[in-house]
Amino acid sequence: MARPDDDVDDVGDVIDVDDVDDLDEPLGADADFPDPDDLDHPDYPDDADDTAGDVGYGSYVDDPDDEPFADDLDAGFAPTEEAPTWVVPDLRWRRRLGNALVALGALTGLLAIVYVVDLLTEFGDVPRGVTVAGVDIGGLDRDEAQDLLRRDLGPLVQRAVELRAGEVEASFDPAEAGLGVDWAATVERAGGQPWSPWDRITSLFGGREVPLVTTVDDHAVRVALGRLAQERINRPAVDGGIAFRPSGDADGGVEPYAIEPRAGLRLSDLGAAVSAVRAHWPSARPVDVPFEVVRPTLTREAVHSVLDGTVRPLLAGPILLRGDGGESVLLPEDVRKALAVEVRARPDVPATLAVTLDDAVLRGAVQGELGRTERPARDAALLFRGGIPEVVPSVPGVRIDWERTFAGLVEHVSTAPADQRRVDVLYQPVEPSVSTQDVQALGITDVVGTASTTGHSPAELGDVNAVLATLNGVLVLPGEVFDVTAYAPTPPWEGVLRDALRQAGLDVRDGQPVTNDTGTAIAVHASATGSTVRATVWGTPS
Repeated sequence: MARPDDDVDDVGDVIDVDDVDDLDEPLGADADFPDPDDLDHPDYPDDADDTAGDVGYGSYVDDPDDEPFADDLDAGFAPTEEAPTWVVPDLRWRRRLGNALVALGALTGLLAIVYVVDLLTEFGDVPRGVTVAGVDIGGLDRDEAQDLLRRDLGPLVQRAVELRAGEVEASFDPAEAGLGVDWAATVERAGGQPWSPWDRITSLFGGREVPLVTTVDDHAVRVALGRLAQERINRPAVDGGIAFRPSGDADGGVEPYAIEPRAGLRLSDLGAAVSAVRAHWPSARPVDVPFEVVRPTLTREAVHSVLDGTVRPLLAGPILLRGDGGESVLLPEDVRKALAVEVRARPDVPATLAVTLDDAVLRGAVQGELGRTERPARDAALLFRGGIPEVVPSVPGVRIDWERTFAGLVEHVSTAPADQRRVDVLYQPVEPSVSTQDVQALGITDVVGTASTTGHSPAELGDVNAVLATLNGVLVLPGEVFDVTAYAPTPPWEGVLRDALRQAGLDVRDGQPVTNDTGTAIAVHASATGSTVRATVWGTPS
């Protein structure tokens, strides 16, 4: 190994690599260093703390026992001068750096060759690695790229546009809605061949997706979506209810069943739906559009509660109606015709179903039999017995109170046992329109007018009995009009009756009705004996 003093002119000179056998081998105390007196450099500094021993290559050994050497050091350096360091660098990094530079140069040359070859071999207008909706158009001329896109993407562009609103899907024709693709603009968006080496090299290992350039007529799309929403998407909520069908029983049974509540749906934002179509078309996947769920008024529990708790028991069998002296039966079909089930909703109260019955329909089903249990009222009357007026007292009547009878039917029958499905008919009194006191208060006690004629043949008298039946006992109250012709159509009777009314003080004119302007009531009595006709007017004497 070369010694430090061999051909070394200065401390900074480098030892020849070929003269170094092992740079990593340490130099110990036996290393052959030059005599400090022979070196033309400042003295080494003295470090009393250093101890002699093995030191590495390029280090120095201070010998504190070598006093002359220490003295020389003290004498050779100025106090302000810095002692130089003996440097023997590791030269392996220079060899590695050289190799790296060679490799880098070779790689740069190779890439330059690749770049030039790539420029010479790429003749298309569209850059390499460009795809449109999955179709690779890289390296093609613009016309070729457009033809390829039309061929491969044409079916996608022409297929119906699928919309999805929740679980509802509907579609429309894109052409009718003003949707189209600008193929030339799409290819133009891909750009031209890049000159950047980096872009050309990276295109060998990756691609670039270019979106389709679409044309959208917003107004046409809005019209198409609005029509589609009305026809296919929007649907009202079904509140639910109860319906009926024949049970097939011989006694005309009826089976009720539930109409389940169902939520509705509607397109909530037409503008947002148009934007969604614009953003996602064309696509093989459905386009999600904004929607709103319309909740039904009723719940399933509310429907089934009324169905099972009220309607089924109500239609489970016939219902017996018991009246005074008669009865009738309501069949399930009769009840079904009268039954109405309606939604009843109030603020802050959950909606429910209300069951009602149409009294008129129920009444029509049982009126024939139960009507015979009613008794009409009879008015008080004035009858002539032996030619003398007599007051016939009034008689109150009774009639069925249908409203009260049917008022509790739903609740009673729906909770009653099967053997107690019966309802008692309720009645209400009916007062006569003319009471006994009313007739007595008329004061008809005396004859106020009479007239007669005689010498008539039976042919002239005509149907005497028919005239007497309608005329006797007729009351004419103050201010009422008495039509003489209606009661005495034949001349003998009409003349006699008008004369009797004149005697009673009434203003009688031939051929005209007579008005009772006497201020009191009058009663008319007529009789025929042989060939004599007599008319008598009873009233209150003045």
